Amino acid sequence: MLDTILMGIDLGAGSLKVTIITADGQLLGSASSDVRTDTPHPGWAEQGPDAWYRALCGAVPAALKTAGLGAGDVGAVSFSAGAHTPVLLDADNRVIRPAILWSDQRSSAETAELIEQAGDMIHATSFNKPAPTWTLPQLKWLGKHEPDAVARTKRVLVAKDYLRFRLTDCWHTDRVDAVGTMMTDTKASTWSPELCALIDWDMDTLPPIVEPTAIVGEVTVQGAAESGLAAGTPVVAGTMDTAA
Repeated sequence: MLDTILMGIDLGAGSLKVTIITADGQLLGSASSDVRTDTPHPGWAEQGPDAWYRALCGAVPAALKTAGLGAGDVGAVSFSAGAHTPVLLDADNRVIRPAILWSDQRSSAETAELIEQAGDMIHATSFNKPAPTWTLPQLKWLGKHEPDAVARTKRVLVAKDYLRFRLTDCWHTDRVDAVGTMMTDTKASTWSPELCALIDWDMDTLPPIVEPTAIVGEVTVQGAAESGLAAGTPVVAGTMDTAA
């Protein structure tokens, strides 16, 4: 393992890209895999989290090949992705439903309800004004229209955190992506009981919040077998794409 060689994994709206660089920024190799957005109704936009992971498992070996490197040459891995895209997992850590993207507009009515109910408090606490792009109204929509899915939910992760969880079995989010959920006390960098109470959301489903630069785990044996990375490779939390 070479500490000076780093891998970045970025999940965009249309593709997942893997880039390999040196610590001083020299590009060594890259590869990408397409991801599909489904629009089952006007204004909706969803993607399959398991499809993201399949894209990762295809792009990582391809990037290593373009760089002329082996799995053991990568010193650390980190992630970025679009924000406020919730992945709901059940008690067996299986995906319950497709992830609602930041561009999805289905929660417009729930957003209006939140503004009327507590708009000023939401803004003062989260530093965000309610809009359908945020996780809070998205989860409120799910509670109203898919209560069975919410009842089965044991973990909530945003996009990059789900990919990292698949590689490491470690459950975290970073403080920047946490803010993007509109469910935090942003000054304190903690989950807000008051905001979660607005949608009757179980805070035990929300992950620990860490710094984007924190090493949060290592690639597991299973993660290595699936992705082409080496078991034991350090994995850094990462953050949302606009802040990375």
